[in-house]
Amino acid sequence: MFSSITISLTSQFLIACSVAGEPYDAWVAEPAPALNALPATTGTSLTAEELAAIAKSSPTPPYTGFTAGVRAPDGAIWIGTPQGLLYRSGDGAPWRVFHSRHWLPDREVRGVALASDGSVLVETPKGIGRLAKRRTTLDEKMAEIRRRLRQYHIREGLIGEIQLKEPGRVDAGWSLSSSDNDGLWTSLYVAAEAYRYGVTGDEEAKRNARQSLDALLFLEKVTGISGFAARSIWPAGEGVDANKMFGGEWHLSADKRWWWKGDTSSDELDGHYFAYAVYYDLCADEREKEEIRAVVARITDHIIDHGYYYVGPPGRPTTWGVWAPEKLNRDLKWILDRGLNSLEILSHLKVAEHMTGSARYKDAAHELIEKHSYATNTVDQKVVWPVREVNHSDDELAFLAYYPLLWYERDPELRKYYLTSIERSWQIERPERSPLFNFIYAAARQANTWTDPTKRPEAARVEPGDYDRDELTEWFREVPADTIKWRVTNSDRQDLGDLVTNRFRQRRTRHVLPVSERHIMRWNGDPYELDGGGDGHERDDGTFILLPYWMGRYHRLID
Repeated sequence: MFSSITISLTSQFLIACSVAGEPYDAWVAEPAPALNALPATTGTSLTAEELAAIAKSSPTPPYTGFTAGVRAPDGAIWIGTPQGLLYRSGDGAPWRVFHSRHWLPDREVRGVALASDGSVLVETPKGIGRLAKRRTTLDEKMAEIRRRLRQYHIREGLIGEIQLKEPGRVDAGWSLSSSDNDGLWTSLYVAAEAYRYGVTGDEEAKRNARQSLDALLFLEKVTGISGFAARSIWPAGEGVDANKMFGGEWHLSADKRWWWKGDTSSDELDGHYFAYAVYYDLCADEREKEEIRAVVARITDHIIDHGYYYVGPPGRPTTWGVWAPEKLNRDLKWILDRGLNSLEILSHLKVAEHMTGSARYKDAAHELIEKHSYATNTVDQKVVWPVREVNHSDDELAFLAYYPLLWYERDPELRKYYLTSIERSWQIERPERSPLFNFIYAAARQANTWTDPTKRPEAARVEPGDYDRDELTEWFREVPADTIKWRVTNSDRQDLGDLVTNRFRQRRTRHVLPVSERHIMRWNGDPYELDGGGDGHERDDGTFILLPYWMGRYHRLID
């Protein structure tokens, strides 16, 4: 199923028949025909006695209080409940839940009918919805996500979510605002398109990546402070005051043409270094490499010259731009950040060394490792206790830092520390079935034997079961391509067992639900969270899907 069969060779790029082009059937929500009531169903309507028996059967249905039910000719059953639509493909198969506006006009299901074409018509208080299976491929799905991103989610080269004027309707109008992490989200998109270029050689992918790379470069240029990158920018003009519009710390550029947002965090720099590294190795020509090399050197010099602090106006360290030994190793307020921030700065220094060849960055890392135990600090970077401090945003930052560090580091003794660190972190994250984290983990192991970071590996070099390839393939097939944020409620399910709470006091389960049954979130979100989403007024840009897909393709982990 997952074998690669060479079908053609275009330039230096191998086009392969793989899981990316393998057709599969995906459930989609489609406009229903204009009906006042459900038509007669194909298949067999379930009796009250049959519904009662199913309610007591195994596996436990997510909801009971059944309102209707139909058995399809192939034995699959569809059941309506006040909390959503349930589907089971056969006896003993797991249940699937359709229970948000992503799938239905309303989660309350009053009736179900099967159409002759295999689609499912669902009666709700807000009208009749329709679910249908449509044949597609992962490459087609990614192309559609990318098309919508390019159409709606770009502002000055920066990438972000949009706000819709009417719930669920992009065609009714939308706007793109500023966020604290515009630099981070844009960085992930740069990397996604760089990986796509590395796989396909498509010049469009490089142009897209370059457009947003220019935005990242401008974030450092606009501040007028060498090596200090802004969080975000906004055009200045008569009557425009970004401080009043968005809040936070905003400054006018020297030419008065831009507002730029300060108090830049380590989150942003994790993204910048990650994007610069991937673009540098996969896309950049010699002129571009010099351009990236220069900005990476300025940022890294800024950090070193300021004693491992990120210092913005008016000469103060930013809130989270801290990698200094006196803080990480000797200040109890920073004890929970010790491992992550040690990992970050060692990764940043390794990127700078890789690009510039300067001994300054190698010597700085050596001092942090030998005098301040930063390599040792990385081993237990993943915080697991107390539970209220478990931070999924930090998980994303850690794995973005792991990638270039372990892709570039060749010292066998240091690799032992870093591999121990990522092994521990990934085993904790593994139940989340995150394709981004899993592929970064697999790439780190791949680098044990593939030692040229500037060339695409010729094979995975890691066993599929060692990074859960099949589960990740299913994730890509199940994640909704439409990334409008609708409210999803799972805490009222009866098939979850005991529940706990996260650091925001929100209820969470002990096992991760399928991605199709969770609300839309980036990789800084908590996948165990049961309830969340929105009212259809926001739409995510979809990079959280594109980045791991093209990373996995580049490293031949899903080929």
